[in-house]
Formats: sequence, structure tokens, C-alpha cells
Amino acid sequence: MRPFGNPNRLGSSPSRRSLPGSSSFVQFRRDPHLVPFWGLSLLVMGLAVPLFVLSGADPSLAGCDESFYAQMARELLRRGDWLGPTFLGEPFFEKPPLLTWSVAFSFALYGVNEWAARLPGILAALLSIPLVGWIGWFFLPMRAAFLGMAVLPLCYLWVQQGRLVGQDVPLTFLELLGILGLVNGIRGHRVWFWLTGVAFGLGLLMKSAMILLPGAALIPYLVQQRRRWMGSAPFWLALGLGLGIFGLWLGPAMQVYGPQVLTTLVGKVWDLGQEPFHADATGWYYLWHIPVHGFPWTVLALVGGFLLVRQQPGSTLLIWSFPLLLLLLLQLYPTKTPYYTVQLYPWLALLAGVALDQALAMRGRVSGADRVSGTESLHLKPRLAQVLSWGLAAVGLLLLGLGVAVRLGVDGLELLQPHAWPLVVMGVLYLLLPGICSWWRVLRCAGSLWVGILLLAGILAMITIVLRPDFGNFSPAFARMDWSQMLPPSVRAIRTESSTEAGETVVDIGRSGLPDVCQAQAIAFYTPNPGRWVDDQALQRGEYGDYLWVSPVQAEKVEIRDLGLQPLAAVEGWQLVRRLDPLLEQGSGEPL
Repeated sequence: MRPFGNPNRLGSSPSRRSLPGSSSFVQFRRDPHLVPFWGLSLLVMGLAVPLFVLSGADPSLAGCDESFYAQMARELLRRGDWLGPTFLGEPFFEKPPLLTWSVAFSFALYGVNEWAARLPGILAALLSIPLVGWIGWFFLPMRAAFLGMAVLPLCYLWVQQGRLVGQDVPLTFLELLGILGLVNGIRGHRVWFWLTGVAFGLGLLMKSAMILLPGAALIPYLVQQRRRWMGSAPFWLALGLGLGIFGLWLGPAMQVYGPQVLTTLVGKVWDLGQEPFHADATGWYYLWHIPVHGFPWTVLALVGGFLLVRQQPGSTLLIWSFPLLLLLLLQLYPTKTPYYTVQLYPWLALLAGVALDQALAMRGRVSGADRVSGTESLHLKPRLAQVLSWGLAAVGLLLLGLGVAVRLGVDGLELLQPHAWPLVVMGVLYLLLPGICSWWRVLRCAGSLWVGILLLAGILAMITIVLRPDFGNFSPAFARMDWSQMLPPSVRAIRTESSTEAGETVVDIGRSGLPDVCQAQAIAFYTPNPGRWVDDQALQRGEYGDYLWVSPVQAEKVEIRDLGLQPLAAVEGWQLVRRLDPLLEQGSGEPL
């Protein structure tokens, strides 16, 4: 394995030393190799764009949590109250408002639609790609940082979560932005500490105390560099700025809505820390979820981390200790969800880039100079490459067999039908790896072929996944609802107490509890003018407007016509009903 440092050119072999303190982004005029790296990082980001915008069908939002935040953003635009986001008129302070603000701003620019709702997450996922490379550029060979950028958009969970309305990818972007400022500040350019402070404040506004977990994961690096920040006034002032940014919202919000703003925020964090909210997420959840959803890059990340710790653990401390400690903190946290692990993937990508960089540097014979200098043991061992190759080939054999089975129409594999040929091709590509590794003494480009096959297989897998009609399309039936059919003109023309000043009919949303809450959130977003929540008790007492969505769970508990309600339409088991009122007798609708 080659020694790590900051090579003078892409793919070169650096000398065995840590980076000089003068290396900094603000000094690009004195570093002729930094500007090309900026260009490479932007190129990788541009090439990743199709993975975040291609779709096999018109998208539709998921009930939990996409529709929830999208509906809050729509209500924010209608009400104009940016201090207190609401969902169906009820204030929501369990999470800070930055995500809702960003979605509302996107709606204001591009209208209320699915792509506008997901735009903040897509931008955060894309902008994180160059940030990963720029952070890696400080500690790793330039080629390893470049390959880390290339790996990140090939991680399934990163792309999947980046295309959703959620807090975790934007939070990860803010974490990377803050760490970039921290590293630059520690290297002597104190003005970059202010970027860390801004990112810290925005992180608090994005997901409150969750920003403290990556802060704790930075402790080893901060201890190592303590002399460079502990006595720095800009560092502490920047942290104060971050708290001030959070206070600019929290203070006015508490003045308007009272202490419930803070108590609700703190209470939510406390509740999540007291008990698991996902029963299927056992103590071993992350230990299988991360390797499976990040394959094969998680395997290569383990190799890359091993190589870093073995060679220069001190100079690369941030790269390997941060994800390790963050994983430990997430493992200790009782609530376990797949989207919490999103924060790990930029670092796993960098570690995988280290392994790929060393694969590119495979060479057949060890020179006498290497034996004298003692760097012989630092080159990637052919045995390690062979173990990786045969392990991936075993997976390739499984993929090939699965693809053939799908093509033959084996029962139970219908969902994989669109992936039949990609599975076959990926299986064949993985099966080529042992052969390439065996011929590494003869093939001068063996390392390039080995890495190229892995990247090609990853690209093929991701393109196949994002083009699935059901990828990012969670509520197609609700998205296709035709309100001109569900509310005939004779009905819509009648002004009732459930109509707004603009003439839009208000439709209340029924909900029985946890069993139907996700679908209730989705149908609320896809209802042009949703009213208020109607639980089982309110339904029995008749506390709702003229129009109401009755959930499937509620429909099993009550007889709709006994409540004086007339069905107008049915979608996915949800029934749109109206009160039987003499004024409305003349209009009727047929169920869809």
C-alpha cells in the first residue's frame, strides 16, 4: 500500500508524510493542482445528477414523512406564518422548521408538486459529493478522494434518501460543510471557523440535538488538534453564532407560542432516547442494514479503514475515527432507523475510495528501493485483492443465478423482472474479478480494470433501480385522484360552511391512530384543501365539516350511512363522503 499524503498530481505516489499546514482551499493560487481537483469534483457531481432526477414513472410522495413536511410547507405558504409550522392547522414543534422552510421556498419558486418538495434533498445530496472530495483532499491521496466522490452517488441508500423529503441528507450536508470549515480553520485559516458556526446553527434548525452526535464523533480529531482551536477566539465566537442562528427562531417562536416550543423539542429528543420507536430495528439492525444497503462499497470501506489504521492512523484520524464513533453512537441510541445511517455514507465512500486507490496501485514486483525504504508492506497485498475478488465473484454467481431464474419465470421473482438482464450482466462482471486479479503480473492495467468493473457494476445497478416505476412512487393512487370526478360540478357549485373564500371545498381527514397515520398524511397532501384531523371520537360525535375522508380503519368500526354520510368516491380503501344535507341532495357522485 502506498503511503498517504497529499500527492502533487492525481494518482501519484506521495511521500510518507502528513499534509503541510499551508495546504488550504483559500490558497488555490499557490497550489496548481487544487483548481483541477475542484473541476473534477464538480464534474462528478454533474455526472451524478441523472441518478437523482431520472424516474420510471411520475413520482408521488410517501405518507411518512414526505407528505407530512410537504403539507406543512404548503400550509406555511398559505398562512404566511414562518415561526410556527402547522399540519392541518395544528402547530408542530417536535422538529425545527428549516426543512419546512426550504420546501416552502421551493414551492414558492416552482409550485406545489413532488419534484419541488424533493428539490432541497436532491440539492443537498448532490452538493455533498464535492464536499466529500474536498475533505478527503486534506488527508488522502488526491485519487482516493476523487474515487470517494465517485462512490458516494453509487450508494443505494444515499440516492434513495436524497430523492425524498427528509431531514437526514440535508443534515449530513450541513455536517460536511461544518467539518470542511473546521479542518480549514484548524490548518490556520481562522475565518473558516465561521462556516462551521453557520453550519452548526443551521444543523440545529434542521434536526435540533441530532447535530450533536456528529459533534461528539469529532472528539478524537478535536483532541488531536486541540492546540489549534482551544485558544482560538473565532472558533468560540463561531459556535456562539451557531447558537444565535438557532435562537433567532426559537426566541420569537416562544414569544408567540409560549414555552411549548422548547418543551416539545426537548421532549421529542428525550422520547426517542428512552425507547425504540421501530420494533423491527433490533440491536443488530445496523450491523446487517449498512453492509447490505451499501454493498459492495461497505466491504471496501472496511478494507480502506484497515489500511488507514495500519499505515498512518494519526494523520488520517478524522477519516476513519469519525464514522467509527458515529456508528457506535447510533448503535447506542435506542431508536434505530435506516435514515439515521445516511450520515455514515460519505465517510464510507471515502474509505472505499482508499481501497480502490490502492487497487489501482497494484504492481507485480516489489522494487529494491521499496525493500530498503520499508514500504514493501504498505503496498496492497495480492492475497488481499484475491480474497476480495473471490468474495465478490461469489456474490456475482448468486446474481447471475438470480438473473437467469428471473428470465426463466421462476415463481416468486416477478418483482425482479425489470432487473433480469442487469442482474446477469452484474454477475458476469463480478465473476471477471478473480481472473483479472490472477493476471495482475501480466496485465499492466489490471488495477484499472478491477476498479472499472466495480464502478461499472455500481452504475448499472443504480440506473436500473432509479428507473423502476415504483422507485420514489409511494402513493400513485392518491396522486392520480381526479377531483372533478369525485366532486361533480353540481356539488362543487354549492357554497357550504366547508368552503373557503376562494371556493375550494374543504375536506377533513379521518384518522383512527397509528394504523392509518401514514396514508392519512399522504391523502392530506393530495387533497387540494384539507381541513382538520377527525379521530374516531370526533367521527362518532359528528365533529367534522361537510366533506370528509374516512379511513379504512374507521370504516371497519362504523357504518357510514348510519352517521348520515353519503359516499362519493373510494381510493385505496379511503372513502370520500359528505353529510346528507337537504341542500346537497340534488348532487351525487359515483364511487371510483
